[in-house]
Amino acid sequence: MRPYAFLRPGDEVADIAGRAWRFDGPWNWTPFDGEPVGAGPEWPLALLTRAGTPCSVEDAEAVATSTASGSHQKTVRVWTSLTKASPTP
Repeated sequence: MRPYAFLRPGDEVADIAGRAWRFDGPWNWTPFDGEPVGAGPEWPLALLTRAGTPCSVEDAEAVATSTASGSHQKTVRVWTSLTKASPTP
């Protein structure tokens, strides 16, 4: 079990607000627009690439389904409470 089990480091996604992001781990999201990360990506997410190549339909559906409800911030709160860890700024 891990947060974001449906994503792999290096995945590129687009959020509902139209921002593109690179996922490099649960607390490591990089927006492509150069703007501050802020609250992180807004769900749902659309998987754009995996390992630098277009993603499969199955992988895209898994990401869309997994992010259809909830939010990045909710996931952070749940996992930090479970692990007693703090995300790094």
